[in-house]
Amino acid sequence: MNRTFDESINQYLKHCKSSDWVRDEAYKFEFANFVYQNVNWDAPDKQILDVLLQSQKIKYTSGGNGIQFIQVSGREKLSEFVGEHDVALFREIRNGAILKDINWQDRTMSYPALSAWIASLMPEKFYPIPQTGFHETIGYLFHNRKEKFPKRGLKYIQECQPFMEMTKTELIQYPIEEMFLPELNQYYRENPDLNVQPKDRFDKIDWNWVVQDFHLFVYRKILGLYKNDVTESDIQEEHIDEVIEGESKVAIHKRYERKSSLVKKVKSWRINKDPFLQCEVCGFSFLNTYGDIGKGFIEAHHLNPLSERDGEQVTKQNDISLVCSNCHIMLHRGDPVFSIEELKKLIEENRK
Repeated sequence: MNRTFDESINQYLKHCKSSDWVRDEAYKFEFANFVYQNVNWDAPDKQILDVLLQSQKIKYTSGGNGIQFIQVSGREKLSEFVGEHDVALFREIRNGAILKDINWQDRTMSYPALSAWIASLMPEKFYPIPQTGFHETIGYLFHNRKEKFPKRGLKYIQECQPFMEMTKTELIQYPIEEMFLPELNQYYRENPDLNVQPKDRFDKIDWNWVVQDFHLFVYRKILGLYKNDVTESDIQEEHIDEVIEGESKVAIHKRYERKSSLVKKVKSWRINKDPFLQCEVCGFSFLNTYGDIGKGFIEAHHLNPLSERDGEQVTKQNDISLVCSNCHIMLHRGDPVFSIEELKKLIEENRK
């Protein structure tokens, strides 16, 4: 193992001990274990699909039901994230087919979400690569700056696999299992909806998700690839409490001044919680849909519109929602402006 890898693992362990990192990522382990434990391959595809759908009906985090990178993985906007046809494709892999030989043209989800499903259904065959960007962590950890390393698509998740296996070989030499299990077991006890039982030791599926978790840590905390120009101290909640907005200025007509500093800090704080920056109304992610050009992009919506204010008022962090461009426009189609929940309800009604 090279020095970079060793130092990165030590940073990972230190961060896990001193923060809520493990607790915050526990929902992915719960999801993966639920899928693995409840899918019966002797059952028809429709029954298997029901289990997969059930895995996304639970509120894993405060952000809403389901796993973020799965919920937004539909290849078409507002499309389903998994279907019966996908189950048939998963079955081909279980029966021995090689990924590159399967016709994925009609798959429902993105390739990163595809890898998450396969890794949860068949952990002995695949590691989860639930986001783009791991070519960066592979290059950093393994000193492998392969110029033509694919950055997305089927080849991307395939090329990552041998490096994930090598990562596991290194990680199992450290006391990660002892560190994670108490946190994960406590999470399972406190969130019993999926009935995932506490464990005495890691299974293959747990190690698979630790591997992706380590690469996620390197990507976010060591390489800092989700950060923008705001410093680390800026993105702590206590530093983004409130600003004064709405003071009028002399111009050709009266206008209202928006303070961009708070919006930047809110976005940066949200990126730490949700790297995909999903729309709070519909779940759309510019990063997931457009790749690198969509990284960090989302619009800020004032729950108390500045145009409806009379003079100066305090704007706090909780007064700002982050939404996609379409939802932002639709929110302001209301008179008065629609609330987040009202627009969510309209979307649900029109999907029926």
